[in-house]
Amino acid sequence: MSKISDIMTQNPLFLSQHANIHKARMLMAESSIRHIPIKDIESQQLIGMLDQKAVLSNAIKVINTRGLDNLEHEERAMPVSNIMNESPVTVEVSSEIIDVANSLLEKKAGCVAITDNGELVGIITSSDFVKLFASSY
Repeated sequence: MSKISDIMTQNPLFLSQHANIHKARMLMAESSIRHIPIKDIESQQLIGMLDQKAVLSNAIKVINTRGLDNLEHEERAMPVSNIMNESPVTVEVSSEIIDVANSLLEKKAGCVAITDNGELVGIITSSDFVKLFASSY
């Protein structure tokens, strides 16, 4: 049986709560990721999770109200803390993989933050479970 540490993305990219949405959108595009953990800049503790869905929803809202020409300006002016999920799903690294799977299902989340004594050490996405399943065949 695999362990959480076998399938998680270790040391994931993250942003501070003060980073702007444009930076987050560019990081997602450049790194081909759909989730970015958000840490408090002072304490370095996980305080949120930003997902591609929230970024795209915000972009659509800006385009519909301000127009496409204003998207970058509006995103640069808005911190990620305005649209992040402030209650990210977390699981301790010592937990069983089934606990992560159940958390994804129960919370209808696309990503679970993996912590070790409260410190972010990785993330597991629904895609990681698909890879795990595919590798068993």
